[in-house]
Amino acid sequence: MKRLLAVLLLLALLGTGASGCGPTASPPRETPVALAPATSPGPTATAELPTPLAPETPTQAPTPVPTPLAPETPTQEPLAVGPPAAPALGDTWIRPADGMVMVFVPAGEFEMGSDHPFYNNERPPHTVALPGFWLDQTEVTNAQVRRCVEAGVCPPPDETSSLTRAGYYDDPAYDDYPVIHVNWYRAVAYCQWVGGRLPTEEEWEYAARGPENRRYPWGDALDKKRLNYCDATCPLPHADQGADDGYPDTAPVGSYPAGASWCGALDMVGNVWEWVWDWYGFYPSEERPEWLASEMQDRVIRGGSWDTVADHVHCTFRSSFAPARSHDSIGFRCAWSPAEVIAVRSENFWRQGVP
Repeated sequence: MKRLLAVLLLLALLGTGASGCGPTASPPRETPVALAPATSPGPTATAELPTPLAPETPTQAPTPVPTPLAPETPTQEPLAVGPPAAPALGDTWIRPADGMVMVFVPAGEFEMGSDHPFYNNERPPHTVALPGFWLDQTEVTNAQVRRCVEAGVCPPPDETSSLTRAGYYDDPAYDDYPVIHVNWYRAVAYCQWVGGRLPTEEEWEYAARGPENRRYPWGDALDKKRLNYCDATCPLPHADQGADDGYPDTAPVGSYPAGASWCGALDMVGNVWEWVWDWYGFYPSEERPEWLASEMQDRVIRGGSWDTVADHVHCTFRSSFAPARSHDSIGFRCAWSPAEVIAVRSENFWRQGVP
């Protein structure tokens, strides 16, 4: 009996301690400030650490380098029916794909650039020799680009209006006007679709000024009646009020036959700027070697446009624009030459790099 009482007394004492006489619950612990303890970590903490955005040693395969959007030299598709053999100055040919009239530019030499003290991106003048090639007589038109769009090759222009016309690309009244709002890549695609390519900057300037090194396509004196530039009808602050060509922005291609260049190309200055193949930069010189001459960001545009002041529509004037962007004052024309002479270039001119 005494043993039973002793057991019962012991059980009673143990039950009293478990019911609340032990230590109270500890308050929550604050997250340690130290990012890494000096000793080995203990048990996993309640709060989870953030997952690193990238491990120190990558486990995924390296990202492949994207294929360039354009090669180092312009390419063209083979033509089913090409221009006539042994062409001469004054010869023309109608391109089957889009009905464009092309003019022949004979082989020759000319002085590219100028020593003008104000236009430093035209310096230094340098001699360039080129083989013969074919060039579109005018800028590519709205109607011609629509053929490419309907063929499922080209997208439509980024915008269908011009500065002063709510309808432009999609209005048949402007079929014979130069296409605008087409970026450099789409101009390249169109020229390849018709079997050609964009002209190089050398080819463009040679077709504009010729072996006589004219300042303007027609000669050395500015004649404001031979081109479409920003004159009295141009709705911009810098408009020249002393002349009026009748067009607030673009004009139909070929509207100024008196402004033709030596090879018969029309609208080489004015109407719309024209994309050419090259990256924009200064011409190489002793002060600017080839590796420093080009900015490798923008493509060259040539010829000035309807929004350009008269002083900027000479044959050697150069400007630039981002190739992925388009504008209501930029169009293009295409070129074609035998495949074996596409890569012929002046030793003085920068030709390296891919976009």
